[in-house]
Amino acid sequence: MDYSPELLARAIRVMDDSGVGLGVDLTPGTVTPGTNGEPSEFERNKKMEDTLFPGRWLQYMNLDFKNWDQPDFAQQAVKQVEEGHRLGAAGYKEWKRFGLYLHDGQGQLIKIDDPKLDPMWERLGQLQMPVSIHVGDPKAFFEAYTPDNERWEELKDHRAWWFGDTNKYPPWKNLLTALSRVIGRHPKTTFVCVHFGNNAEELEWVDQQLAHHPNMMVDLAARIPEIGRHDPQKVHDFFVKYQDRIVFATDFQSLQRLMILGSSGNEAPPSEADAEVFFRKEWRWLETWDKDWAHMTPIQGNWTISSIGLPASVLRKIYFDNARRLLARSLPAPVLRARRTTRDFMPNGDLTKTIWQTAAPVHVEAISDDGAIRADVSTTVRCVWSSNFLYLAYRCPFTQLSVFDPPQTEKKRVGPGGEHASLWDRDVVEAFIGSDAQNIRHYTEFEVAPSNERLDLSVNLPDRDFAWESHFLSAVKVNQKENVWDCEIRIPLSALGEARPAGGTKWRINLYRCDIANKASLAWNPCLTQTFHTPERFGVLEFAE
Repeated sequence: MDYSPELLARAIRVMDDSGVGLGVDLTPGTVTPGTNGEPSEFERNKKMEDTLFPGRWLQYMNLDFKNWDQPDFAQQAVKQVEEGHRLGAAGYKEWKRFGLYLHDGQGQLIKIDDPKLDPMWERLGQLQMPVSIHVGDPKAFFEAYTPDNERWEELKDHRAWWFGDTNKYPPWKNLLTALSRVIGRHPKTTFVCVHFGNNAEELEWVDQQLAHHPNMMVDLAARIPEIGRHDPQKVHDFFVKYQDRIVFATDFQSLQRLMILGSSGNEAPPSEADAEVFFRKEWRWLETWDKDWAHMTPIQGNWTISSIGLPASVLRKIYFDNARRLLARSLPAPVLRARRTTRDFMPNGDLTKTIWQTAAPVHVEAISDDGAIRADVSTTVRCVWSSNFLYLAYRCPFTQLSVFDPPQTEKKRVGPGGEHASLWDRDVVEAFIGSDAQNIRHYTEFEVAPSNERLDLSVNLPDRDFAWESHFLSAVKVNQKENVWDCEIRIPLSALGEARPAGGTKWRINLYRCDIANKASLAWNPCLTQTFHTPERFGVLEFAE
């Protein structure tokens, strides 16, 4: 992508028209500072995107190879990755330079699996920075450069994309095999092999690689025309089998001369309307069973494709959930908007009240420690506030409830385990709320079980004050027929902080649910640690008028 306010605005218009909420910029540049200490290319481009369109972009970092021949380059690469992490890079992108373009000081191609890169791949995994990696290119780009080549229309416009000269380039499959070795050597690093595993022509090969490498994922960028040539039922079954390992991508680019829609040649530049059609065809291929229709980038092959009719549950993962897990560390903090009410009410567990229908829900559905999405137990939470109270409403689907029986009401249930376990060792909903802007480790905690047993405490990490009393109220209704339990909570604002909120006030909050039967410790914003007590991962509670 090129970087100017106008081009970024054009990209956002295309995203808005096509229903794309968040874009991942894979090539914003390296983190190497300018010659006079100026901000790096990555910093400049990230700042422009974040300033002009906050919350709409995530940025990966790219590596600077200019010191490749220096003996400590492996350590330099690790330091670049650490600096990218510090600057907010969501991941690392490597395009098809390895084995094709990058040369060392002796003129030799730098190999994909060069051991000098191993410390960098390892560090990326430690920092939870996914790797999007492009090696090779379509199989036809390594075949004869003649009009008989099935990708001739594309190659004749992009002569530099032809790699069939065996005196200059390695065989196509050698590049893929080298990539497989890298993925195998670094099992704790997530590799997203772009362009459908860099081998959209061979579904069986991609299947074998995914089966062999649990840390491998694939994206769809610019390869639907090739994948769409396979038997649609086989592709459908493949996507269902690997529904947790495929992410949506397009290779869309906004450049000075034109927009890139998967690929392009010397034809007239596409318009924003063409881009909208391009995205609609992506949806059509994934969502319908339409047969033999013209694909979205004709220059990528003179053939038709057939759609694969994925079910809604799989589409959700490919469009949203897999990316949410992959990028959980870097996604913008979520916002819970509390609707203002002028009338206070007693909780009774009835969520059909009009006040709740007019409050926008958020969803507590991510496994807290790793961000995996559990749509089957997705829990909605709504929030309203008055001059005196903060109200929360949880709706929790369940398969089997786990509670203490009988409920303990005379004192708070806090214990080391076993019969005297703590309330959170069974099913509960929770809210951690922080109003102290000067100390994020200071917040209050509220828990309610399906039995309406409840617990509150004040936290100032590492200290927890269980003697503290907020005098909050709750009510629960359990619907065994529909397998859902509802919970209303009313918390005095006076218990949450000395300063009362006003319209526009923003506090910190995270919402949780423990569902024992489904082994689900859910969070609104996943903590990506082994504890809910990770205030750095709280979202935003915004008090609306």
